[in-house]
Amino acid sequence: MKIIGLTGGTGSGKSIVSAFLEQNGAYIIDADEIAHGIIERGKPAYEELTSYFGGAILDENRNILRKKLGSIVFTNKEKLDFLNHCTHKYIIQEIDKKILERKRKAENCCIVLDAPLLFEANLENRCSEIWVVFAEEEVRARRIMERDNITYQDAKNRIGSQKNWEVYKQKANLILDNSKDLEHLKRQLESIFYVRIGNGDKV
Repeated sequence: MKIIGLTGGTGSGKSIVSAFLEQNGAYIIDADEIAHGIIERGKPAYEELTSYFGGAILDENRNILRKKLGSIVFTNKEKLDFLNHCTHKYIIQEIDKKILERKRKAENCCIVLDAPLLFEANLENRCSEIWVVFAEEEVRARRIMERDNITYQDAKNRIGSQKNWEVYKQKANLILDNSKDLEHLKRQLESIFYVRIGNGDKV
């Protein structure tokens, strides 16, 4: 069963690519969705994070405020490293569980591992190939500002906390350019999809 690792910098447009592949029969494993789940109260990473960061990241109901947590870690490498070290092990466990469950079903479809931190979490060794979504940095910053309702500087801090483009480029089997409009990206996806179908390779 083929596993595509789908990654790229924050704001590059991975979710659009993931949605297209899902619509065309792929099974999506969303690492961000898993990451959100494991920091909920009673979940594995919650105690570790609240013990390290304290009440500053909690709301009145003692739930972790992801936006607040992000504002702390994206300007402090040591704290970002702790967050990643804490959460990645739990994220990987959940991803491996989902991959195994899908393989047991023995369905002839592709698994897409949608993971912004694919390389940071050392998940690329689970993938048959790596697809990277690219977008210019300023385009990404504007998208992040609009998506998350944050300042330009906060958006730039998030971008700066991730690996640079050369790392993505060197590891990619396929690069999708999403610096322009949605139609430009869709044309690339449709071309790739139909070539693969034409070769008898199910997505």
